[in-house]
Amino acid sequence: MADRARAFAPLFGTTSVLCLVAGLAQGAALEQVVPNTIRLLYQEGSYAELGVTYTDPSQSGDGANLAAIGIPLTYPGNTGDIFESSWQVSGAWKADINDRLSYAILLDQPLAANTDYGAGSFPGGVPPAGFSYQGSYADLATYQISAVLAYDVRPDVKLFGGVRGQRLKASAGIPLFQGYDVDADAKWGFGFLAGAAYERPDVALRVALTYFSRISYELDTAESTTAGGTTDTQNTQTDVDTPQSVSLDFQTGVAPGTLIFGSIRWVDWSEFAIEPPVYAALTQAITGAPRPLVEYADDWWTYSLGMGHQFTETLAGSLSVTYEPDVGGVMTTLGPYDGRTLATAALSYDRGKVNLTGGVTYGRLGDTTNLLATDFNDGSVWGAGLRVGYSF
Repeated sequence: MADRARAFAPLFGTTSVLCLVAGLAQGAALEQVVPNTIRLLYQEGSYAELGVTYTDPSQSGDGANLAAIGIPLTYPGNTGDIFESSWQVSGAWKADINDRLSYAILLDQPLAANTDYGAGSFPGGVPPAGFSYQGSYADLATYQISAVLAYDVRPDVKLFGGVRGQRLKASAGIPLFQGYDVDADAKWGFGFLAGAAYERPDVALRVALTYFSRISYELDTAESTTAGGTTDTQNTQTDVDTPQSVSLDFQTGVAPGTLIFGSIRWVDWSEFAIEPPVYAALTQAITGAPRPLVEYADDWWTYSLGMGHQFTETLAGSLSVTYEPDVGGVMTTLGPYDGRTLATAALSYDRGKVNLTGGVTYGRLGDTTNLLATDFNDGSVWGAGLRVGYSF
């Protein structure tokens, strides 16, 4: 039994690359990082890590029907690529308090948006009636710190929970809606996480269920329009709740030196909306009904499955696939894609107390349409990540 446990032990760190790369490659809706608190809590002794990832999504849209904004006109223009590339950083520290208690501090950037519409292209080079998506943009950034305490109820059962502090800053603009622009001051919001895990090291089995609460904000917003022919700015308040979620993570050995791993994640995006009051009033005047700036028709589910293998005592690798089914409905112009399919390849290398983990992801973004019936098709994304860990 002990020999079998040793055969599987090096692979416990291999699945961490899924968190490092795949979760960052344009996650569900605004999600950029899929949390993996459990991996950190199972590190031996004291441990620190620092990670960086680069993500480059690509998406463009064709055509539009301007009847939705009161203009009886259609045109066959193309938006050009609307998504900007981005960098994310992360860090963590884990240590033991005694034989049963341990704690972890995590830093990450869980939610983000980076959309920027350029001039696009049109037949003849000139957009009809002067219409263009050009200048529409969305910029949302979050920084999160989580403090987690874990307790070993038994050698094979771990309970954990903690608090999360999240700083949110956002701005957006849709010039075609009467020159609309909004800027929200940065605010901190607070929530919690809680979960349980079961482990059998002799067969590399680990199963963990984690709940993440919603985080509520009261954002001070400045909304501007040119509806009256001049720029009018109003100071408003916009209430936003980032969604609650549940993650089920699992792994098990299937042969000495080989394991399978995966996760199922639910995020309550159907309860999420960004609805600044001036924008809601503006869309009601134009379309006959108030509309949020950002909303989603349904909850999002994410499924991941992969295989890891220990090549040598110091080198391990993994291949995995992530699938997110489409939820249907009309997507926001500021983040138009619906579902995704990703493939990730990763390597993990140990040198003494140092671990290097890196990988690359490539995938396809699901097709969708927005309020103006613009078809956003054939989107793609690729990403790369590197993490350095040190065991004390």
